[in-house]
Amino acid sequence: MKTIGLIAAAIVITVAIVAVRSRTPERNQVREVGSQVVAVRSQMVTLKVPKMDCAGCEVGVRIAASKVDGVKDVKTDSDKRTAHVTFDPSKTTAQAIASAITKGTGFDTDVPHTDKSKT
Repeated sequence: MKTIGLIAAAIVITVAIVAVRSRTPERNQVREVGSQVVAVRSQMVTLKVPKMDCAGCEVGVRIAASKVDGVKDVKTDSDKRTAHVTFDPSKTTAQAIASAITKGTGFDTDVPHTDKSKT
């Protein structure tokens, strides 16, 4: 009885591995195409967060900014007190992201007068 159970488990595992391996190339192709589309509609802004002075503060800023619909990536630097945010300008604005950071963390956030486009 144990032997039948082990054989059945081996068959299930083998089928699962074959199924995953057969779909992996398709998924990678879709990701590559999707990232090309995202790159065309992305904009990057560097926000100043003067009171962000530690790693914990950085985490709070990243979480607050990431909750905004359209934000794709957030990189923070507590030494320079900046947050580099990549976002979809058709879904949000730099000002909306700055407001979300201020509301979520309590830190004043400054938006530069010009945004850098990233294509």
